[in-house]
Amino acid sequence: MFLGEKGRKFILFIGDIVCFYIALFLTAKIRNLEGEYFLIHLKLFSLIFFVWLVVFYIGRFYELEIFKERKQLWAIIFRLQIINILLAIIIFYLYPVITPKTNLFLIILFSTILILLWRFFINSLFLKKIFYRVLLIGNSQEINELKDYISLEQFSGYRFGAQIKDFSATEKDLKELIKKENIKVIVSDNLLKEEKMRKFFIEEMFDEKEIYDTVEFYEKIFKHIPLSCIDENWFLNYLNIYRQQPKFLIKKIFDFILALIVFLISFIFWPFIILAIKINSPGPIFYKSTRVGKNGQLFKVYKFRSMYYLPENKNWSRWSSEKDPRITSVGNFLRKNHLDELPQLINILKGEMSFVGPRPMEKKLFDLCIDANPLYYLRNIVKPGLTGWAQLNYHYAACLDDELKKFEYDLYYLRNRSFWFDLAIILRTIKYF
Repeated sequence: MFLGEKGRKFILFIGDIVCFYIALFLTAKIRNLEGEYFLIHLKLFSLIFFVWLVVFYIGRFYELEIFKERKQLWAIIFRLQIINILLAIIIFYLYPVITPKTNLFLIILFSTILILLWRFFINSLFLKKIFYRVLLIGNSQEINELKDYISLEQFSGYRFGAQIKDFSATEKDLKELIKKENIKVIVSDNLLKEEKMRKFFIEEMFDEKEIYDTVEFYEKIFKHIPLSCIDENWFLNYLNIYRQQPKFLIKKIFDFILALIVFLISFIFWPFIILAIKINSPGPIFYKSTRVGKNGQLFKVYKFRSMYYLPENKNWSRWSSEKDPRITSVGNFLRKNHLDELPQLINILKGEMSFVGPRPMEKKLFDLCIDANPLYYLRNIVKPGLTGWAQLNYHYAACLDDELKKFEYDLYYLRNRSFWFDLAIILRTIKYF
């Protein structure tokens, strides 16, 4: 039996919903909540449970790697349930139909216990029964990275079965190996280029085996696309995003409405940020920089200044690090909480940026990346974003190599972009504020 990553997360999600409602019914039984009074609780707590599930998602409670350490699991659920209590109190304040302090305590207590038991049960189930064994064909760097990962990672849903480093094995030998190792997934370098193997791969597909090219399986496992394996042909095959034209309008409307809402809410903090910047160091309030946008068009991006001010001819473009000496004390606070990015809401309202997309690069740094990898321009087929998949999955880019690594995550986003993927990225970004 096998379940992919999405299937496993969906099972966890459904289990959490069941745990919440069991906790509610247990509380109702203990507290003798009946009739209309119970229905009021059911309606209000259904709203609360929805909010709690969103908190779980933002808090990455559905990431399978948190199963690795039991202490980590305890710490995460304790922290998230504290947040859930506070949010429930706010909801009770906004909808003062009931004020069930004891009931809230019991539901939190029961749901925490039930969710932990559910996690421990599903943990053992995932580890012992639900996985596929993989045959790797090839000896590329990516194949070896996959081998190392699935040999050690217990929660990927895959187990390493065997590796053949070249295509010298006969079809008979391969079939015997597949049967012996109970192989369910075959991953191969140059899947379509080895003519003598095509017939074999097709036969295995009819035998209900999953067949992957290395790049495709690498993307599935690591959630980014290796630059060493792609060229412009890959781009033409997989990134023909203009087939999705109707979705662009939905994204544009969503970006404008959300940017306007966030701008109006956050604007009350702007005077305090401006005052702190002026007191902390001399210079302008805003930092304006020329960035590369969609289709290579240049535009001015706005940020609250977080560095000491230098004249333009001295404030050269370069990658910055978290401990960059140019960053002011106020700027350090703004950066850690991503408040320096708030003026970019203006760029979104002007249509120059989106909420989600590759981060806009300074022109000089962009040119350096193009020189290092000519395919780098592909990231600009969409509008740059305030947040993005690369920002969530890779640390701050402090050098050219870091930026090219983030480009691999940008390609994954471009390949898989959708309204729901954008929404998931936005929700996960909230955690960092």
